[in-house]
Amino acid sequence: MLIYFKHLSWRQIAFCCLVGMLASLRVHAQQDRLSQQISVTFDNLAFEEVIHVLEEQTGLSFSFNPNRIDLSQKLTYQATAKRVDEVLREISSLVDVSLEVVEGTVILKPRTNSPEIKKKLVTLSGYIFDAANGEALIGATVLLSPQLGVVTNAYGFYSITVEPGEYEISFSYLGFERKSMRLNLKQSDTHSVKLNSQSPLLEEIVVTASNTEDVAHVVSEGRTQLKPETVSEKPSLFGEADAVKSLEMIPGIKLHSDGSTFYYVRGGDRDQNLIMIDDAPVYNPNHLLGLFSTIIPEAVNDIQLYKGNMPAWLGGRLSSMMDVRTKKGNDQNFEASGGVGLLTTRLTVEGPLTKDKSSFLLSGRFSRVKWFFKALEDNITKFHFYDLTGKLNFSLNEKNKIYFSFYNGGDEYFAINNGVNWSNNAASFRWNHLINKRVFLNTTLAGGVYDYYLHTNFQNNAKWHSHLSNITLKTDFTYFHSPIQKIDFGLALTGYNFNPGNFSTTAFRAPAVSVRNSSELVLYGNHEVELGKRWLLNYGLRLSTWTNEGGSFEFVFDENRIPVDTLFFQKGDKYQQYARAEPRLSLTYKVNGNDVLTAGVSRNIQNIHLISNSISPFTSFEVWLPSSVNIRPQSALQFELGYYKNILEGLSFEVEGFFKRMRNQIDYEAHAETLLNPLFERELRFGKGVSYGAEFLLRKNTGKLQGLLGYTYSRAKRTFSEINEGRTFNAFYDRPHQVNIVANYNVNQRWTLGLNWTYYTGAPYSSPISFYLHNGLEVPVYGQKNNSRLPDYHRLDLSATLQLNKNSESRFQHDLTFSVYNAYARKNTLFINYNKTETADGTFKVPFNQLDGQRVTTQFYLFQFTPSFTYNFRWR
Repeated sequence: MLIYFKHLSWRQIAFCCLVGMLASLRVHAQQDRLSQQISVTFDNLAFEEVIHVLEEQTGLSFSFNPNRIDLSQKLTYQATAKRVDEVLREISSLVDVSLEVVEGTVILKPRTNSPEIKKKLVTLSGYIFDAANGEALIGATVLLSPQLGVVTNAYGFYSITVEPGEYEISFSYLGFERKSMRLNLKQSDTHSVKLNSQSPLLEEIVVTASNTEDVAHVVSEGRTQLKPETVSEKPSLFGEADAVKSLEMIPGIKLHSDGSTFYYVRGGDRDQNLIMIDDAPVYNPNHLLGLFSTIIPEAVNDIQLYKGNMPAWLGGRLSSMMDVRTKKGNDQNFEASGGVGLLTTRLTVEGPLTKDKSSFLLSGRFSRVKWFFKALEDNITKFHFYDLTGKLNFSLNEKNKIYFSFYNGGDEYFAINNGVNWSNNAASFRWNHLINKRVFLNTTLAGGVYDYYLHTNFQNNAKWHSHLSNITLKTDFTYFHSPIQKIDFGLALTGYNFNPGNFSTTAFRAPAVSVRNSSELVLYGNHEVELGKRWLLNYGLRLSTWTNEGGSFEFVFDENRIPVDTLFFQKGDKYQQYARAEPRLSLTYKVNGNDVLTAGVSRNIQNIHLISNSISPFTSFEVWLPSSVNIRPQSALQFELGYYKNILEGLSFEVEGFFKRMRNQIDYEAHAETLLNPLFERELRFGKGVSYGAEFLLRKNTGKLQGLLGYTYSRAKRTFSEINEGRTFNAFYDRPHQVNIVANYNVNQRWTLGLNWTYYTGAPYSSPISFYLHNGLEVPVYGQKNNSRLPDYHRLDLSATLQLNKNSESRFQHDLTFSVYNAYARKNTLFINYNKTETADGTFKVPFNQLDGQRVTTQFYLFQFTPSFTYNFRWR
């Protein structure tokens, strides 16, 4: 020891002495605390409260594992002027706990190696409805405290598991009055709530991503809510409210042009979006060659759009999923609503079959456009479209509900000896079952059918026909584990039938293109969990297996795309399977009560592909093909970052950035023939795509003036080794700048004014760089693909709605809406044509302007100043 001290400096020796003195003082302080005398009285007090009292009176701190010690057990004890160590010893014997004092900390342990003590928990569950009609409120919020809450699912159901106790519970939904109540939860209970709508002056009429309390849960799922009121009150073409065209107000979504319901999401093609009505797909959501969509606003209860990090139960498309939930029908009173516009008539009826138990809804829309086009073309014989939506709802008991819904819509445009017609049919049967108060089961049988006919000669029934249908059986489970954890899992089996298009007449019917049959099995799991008070983790995995079934034939092509073989598959054969994993992950951080940050990554797979080499918005040639021998599945990997802020009550701001990389994208050989071509698969080219951008949205959803201001900067690039000499080019839907302004002003109880202004960068197109003469004809020479842009697109729409009732409480309500589409008559170019004209010597040349040295082009546009009016009514 002396030898050791010889090697220490005097500073080191002094430090050791100081440490020893401090340790000695600490031990003496601990002994002083244990020897001091205290007086306490506990009368049936919870052990957790006993610990708090002892910490305050003794200055000691307590350490323990709450999962090993029952803190809720009651204790009755009294001590007068007793030493602390004696009090601790006596209390520990009463609660069967051993204790050890280490440096001023009392460590509590169970006396035996007992298993972790599970606290008693109770579950509160139920549904949230609209008090006026019994409709489920999807995405409503249930709050037990500022940090403890859940939202209702797609059927208005909620479940929250907590410790027994008394809670102040609030139920809220935007546009409805908040309802609060105090409940003493001693055991699991069911509590369904009906909310009353707010005054019209307070209703929300803009797109919402969430409410204030639950923004974190909504953004973690990448979803945006589009309320039916938004669709109905937005100024629209011919006064016809349109859910699909209303999507253009959402940053990151671009419509094709005037007269089209084609839309593009975050740099993806139009077939990478799917619209579902009550879980059944609608493959062609167009009417009148794209002027209107198939969704009737009066029949809709809720619309959720997923364009970011989709939850694992959704899939099958790379860019977006539009989940439309129709009304189940008013189960309180009979009700009728509808309207008459320039081109359509609408009528919706609904009511109870048995009050509070069952209801029905039937909604129809029928066009009256033939008179308009008949004046332009005498040989028109049929020119109309229609939609029909229906639903039956039965609440069998508290645990079982069943729904049946259907959609049927079609178009017919016939001249004397030719024409086109197409139809969509969709239906679903759903069974909701509460296994218990924390496990929700939904089983669905759903299907969709799409048929397209091109009639070339009615006399011999010559027609071209394409077809796509599917039927799906799926089961989804939701396990509400606790207020901070929710688990979703399930499986789905889908069968598909494809007819890519075949020509037939009365004399023959020979399929030149093989019919295809496919099946898809999907398994998924999704886990949402709160990590502490600020973090929310949402992750999932979707596993899909695609199998092609027999009863078909496929061509085999060599490296020069020359057919070298034909493969025949018998019924019962299975071939060309694709198995893919689609992971999804998002992490959300709640900075404070008003600010949220989120980051996510997701992978999506698409196995059905639209084949069309036309960018025209007026074509409905729908050729669909499955992933098979010659077409591999499309895939997309998307990264996104987001920031969301509630600035003031009813005023919020959000920004999202994204980067998406896509594989196996489809384009076409120059002058590709995809119609009446049995070898059209050799016309396809495969490459990759990249899109990226930033989306900004400022919105106000309270007060007399409501609306939004949105801006998007985004790019969409494509690269194909056999197109454009392998150089990257701008996709048709690459429109870097997009601005949306939507405003709605309630002047008073009777007058409402609406405004919508939209701006896009012009779409890319390929323009010739020169011409040469061949046999007396000018032939264009093209350079790079999409080397020019159309003029920028912008448009102002205005509307004014007059409530014709002076009494807002009247059972019969009606209003008149005046609207103007493209108020300043902007000529928004759809196409630029280099049209040839015949010269005096009989040759054809593209007109040339000698003054500026430019060739004269023809620009095609639609809908300049377009006024309209619509009469709407509602009786209840």
